[in-house]
Amino acid sequence: MTGTGSVSHTSSYSLVVSSDPGPGGGTWTPGTTYQQGDVVTWNGASYRCLQGHTAQVGWEPNIVPALWQAI
Repeated sequence: MTGTGSVSHTSSYSLVVSSDPGPGGGTWTPGTTYQQGDVVTWNGASYRCLQGHTAQVGWEPNIVPALWQAI
C-alpha cells in the first residue's frame, strides 16, 4: 500500500480492574469447579488453586495441599 498526506485515527478502550476472587464468591464451596489460579477463603485464610478440580466435601483447602496453596 502506498499513500501520501496525513491521516488521523482515534480509538477508545476501557480497562476494568477488579478484585474478583474467583468462583464461590470468594468462599470455598463444595460442588464448585475451580480453575488453576482461583483464590478463595476458608476459615479466615486465603488459598490459591493449584490445579483445576470440582470441590468435594473432605477436600477443604486447609487439608488438600495438592489442590490448594495457602497465601
